[in-house]
Amino acid sequence: MGTNYYVHTPACANACEHCSASEELHLGKSSMGWRFCFQAEPDWPHEQAYSLWLQRAKSGEIRDEYGEPVTLDGLLALIEAKQDGRSHTDYTGAPRGFLYDSMRNADFDCDGYDFCDRYFT
Repeated sequence: MGTNYYVHTPACANACEHCSASEELHLGKSSMGWRFCFQAEPDWPHEQAYSLWLQRAKSGEIRDEYGEPVTLDGLLALIEAKQDGRSHTDYTGAPRGFLYDSMRNADFDCDGYDFCDRYFT
């Protein structure tokens, strides 16, 4: 069981009617027993992922997948409280194989946090 978090960016002030909707960007997922898994973009340098993620998180209103608003401070507190959970980047004991190998390529650590640059929810 888990909860996804999104940032809803404001629509462009000069947008036409067709593109005036705000954008919903996935920030990550909190799952029971696991550390928070941050959503990264594939083109983000791994060593800059946390600062780029933080920039994204500050770009609009944060809501969970149920539409409930969450403050950035509240989300960061949740993330810190989950740091003792199981890591998404530790594959010790996991069998070698296509699924785990593709996950190993997408999951990485930045500043002590778990990131993934493949789409997940």
